[in-house]
Amino acid sequence: MIGDAGERDTTGSTLLALKNELLKNPNSAVIFLGDNCYKKILGGIVNLEMKGFDKSKLAKKRMMSQINSLEGYKGAAYFVPGNHDWWNRISIKKGKKVLLREEQFVESALRIFPNLNNNAEETFLPKNGEPGPVTKEFGNKSIRIIFIDTYRLILEETRNKKKNEILDKFYAELKSELVEAELKNQKIILIAHHPIVAKGKHSQPMPFSQKISKRFANSNINYKPYKKIAGIIDSLIKPYSKLGVYFISGHEHSLEYMVKDGIHYIISGAGSKIDKVKFNDICIPNECLMWNQEGFFEIDFNENNESVFLFHDSGDKKGISSKCVQGCEN
Repeated sequence: MIGDAGERDTTGSTLLALKNELLKNPNSAVIFLGDNCYKKILGGIVNLEMKGFDKSKLAKKRMMSQINSLEGYKGAAYFVPGNHDWWNRISIKKGKKVLLREEQFVESALRIFPNLNNNAEETFLPKNGEPGPVTKEFGNKSIRIIFIDTYRLILEETRNKKKNEILDKFYAELKSELVEAELKNQKIILIAHHPIVAKGKHSQPMPFSQKISKRFANSNINYKPYKKIAGIIDSLIKPYSKLGVYFISGHEHSLEYMVKDGIHYIISGAGSKIDKVKFNDICIPNECLMWNQEGFFEIDFNENNESVFLFHDSGDKKGISSKCVQGCEN
C-alpha cells in the first residue's frame, strides 16, 4: 500500500524498494492510494500543485515511474484516485473529465505487463469518477477489499443537498458490503485516498488559506463536508471490528498507524513526499505511530493471523504489532 507517489519523474528508492518486495511476494496485491500525479499550475509560475495527470510528457513520466515498479510482478495492481487526480476541481463535471484521462492511461499502460494477473481487468477503481464501493475478494475469498473514491464523496457532500441520492446509495451499498463480509467471516480492507482518522498536516486546524477556498478546504478533515463523510463511514465500519477491519488511505504525506475501537487506521501517503510533523505535538503516549520518512505499508495475511509491516525509504522493514488496543509503541 503506497500513496501520494506522483511527485517523482523516475522510479526512485522508495518505489524500487516496493518493486523488490513485490517480486518476492507474487501471491499479493499492491494498491496505489491516490494523488498518483502532481503538476504545478501555469507551468510552475505559480508554485501550487493543483493539477494532476494532463497527458504532458512530465505527467506521463510521473505515472510511469510508478507503473514501471510493476515490471515482472505476478500479483494484482490497483490505483485509486485522490484529490490531485481530480485536479482539486470543485466541479464534478470538470473534475471527472481530467480524471478519466488518467484512468485510461493507467489501464492502458498496465496491459503491457503480461505477468500482472489482472492486467486485462479494471485496475483503476472506482471507475468513471463514481464513488464506489467496488469490491474485490482475495485469499480464497477470506479477504474483502472495498475501494471508494473519497474525493467524489466530499464533492457530493459539498453540494449541500437536503437529499443526495448518490450519497444515500453509496452508504447503503457500503453497509451491504459489510454485512456480506460478516456473513462470509471475511477480513475487511477499505481503500481510499482520504483518511477518516489521522494526525498529520491535513488533520490539523484549518489555516486561513484553506478557509477562504473550497478547493483548498476540502483537503482538511476539519472541513465540514469531509468531516461529516469521515464520521459516517467510521460509524458504519465500527460494528464489524471483530472481523478485522483496516481503513487504508494516503493524503497525509506521512506513515501513520493507529488502532481505535478495534479498527486499524493505516495512512501510507509517503510514496514521494513528506510533510514533517512533530510527533509529540499531535500524539499522546501510545495513541499512534508516525514516521517522517518516505516508505509504504504491507499487511501479511496468514491462516490464523495477520501482521503489519512498515518499510522505510532506507530499506528497513519493521514489524508492528496489530494486536494493540489503543495504538502501538516502537
